[in-house]
Amino acid sequence: MRKIYRNLFIFSFLCLSILIACKGGNQQPRQHREGDIEIARFEEVLFDTPVDQLRERLTEFHTKYPSPLLNIYPDDANFMAQLQGFIADSAMRSIYGITHQHYGDLAWLEKELTQALKKAAKEDPDIDITHFATFVSGFFDYNQRILTDRDSKSLLVSIDQYTLKYTEPFAYFGLPMFIVTLSDSAYLASDIMAEIARQYIASPDEKQVTMLDRMVMEGKVLYFLDQVMPKKADFLKIRYTPEQLEWCQKNEPMIWAYFIQHNLLYEKDFSRYHNFVDEAPKTNAFKDSAPRTTDYIGWQIVRNYMKNNKCSMKELFENTNSQAILQASKYKP
Repeated sequence: MRKIYRNLFIFSFLCLSILIACKGGNQQPRQHREGDIEIARFEEVLFDTPVDQLRERLTEFHTKYPSPLLNIYPDDANFMAQLQGFIADSAMRSIYGITHQHYGDLAWLEKELTQALKKAAKEDPDIDITHFATFVSGFFDYNQRILTDRDSKSLLVSIDQYTLKYTEPFAYFGLPMFIVTLSDSAYLASDIMAEIARQYIASPDEKQVTMLDRMVMEGKVLYFLDQVMPKKADFLKIRYTPEQLEWCQKNEPMIWAYFIQHNLLYEKDFSRYHNFVDEAPKTNAFKDSAPRTTDYIGWQIVRNYMKNNKCSMKELFENTNSQAILQASKYKP
């Protein structure tokens, strides 16, 4: 499972993470019912707090919301100087403005996550992520756009990573266009729920992991999304375009045959199969294809497994025997 990313404040590209539950900007607070998800808007507090009040606000947040995802030192003069430089940076203020323009109100996301998490708790009572916050990272690392810590029940979203397509003046921060295309609010809720699922899926021995193991693990994530977000379009769950999903659906037998013919299922050498796993515009082995074809096939294996076997979500998550899951799935595209 992904290790918790320890954020450091650096003037050039500050990545600030925090769990808070405060009201941002001048917006009217949304009325929440007990049990509803509330997303704290740290970026609004950070950029809208007067400098002379910043130390006090940070101290308040740090005291009330300690978390392993939080590195904040209001009593450290050097830290505060770096932080104030970050806040004053014209590029960061521009990024914050773009973010606020497109994500000023996240009531829609709070509602969607509340519904999904209630379904998740019924599927697996162990699933318990309750603290959510957004922050502006300065596009520090796209792969770290969502950070989750199971022990503290916390999750952080680098919300600016979902505004990439609006950052043409910054040359999209050097990211390829296939990533920019996926930087859309339509993917946000399912991305969050997928990251939560990964916190609860047992991992096989990293030294012995095979391509099939990776396939089944991602298949579990996607099956989880089937259950907790039943109305969500499949292409959004798997982070595809509609055309990429259609390609996989049409070419599923060919993909599976390629894996079998090239003896890839039980391959442990990542260099031999990374092309089928990597985030990319396509899978190089196939012409005009979708990327991450292992994810799609793993999804179909797990769907078949759950259809043909009496198994709870918790039992599925705890089962690390990918070969047994494949055999019991009776998967034949």
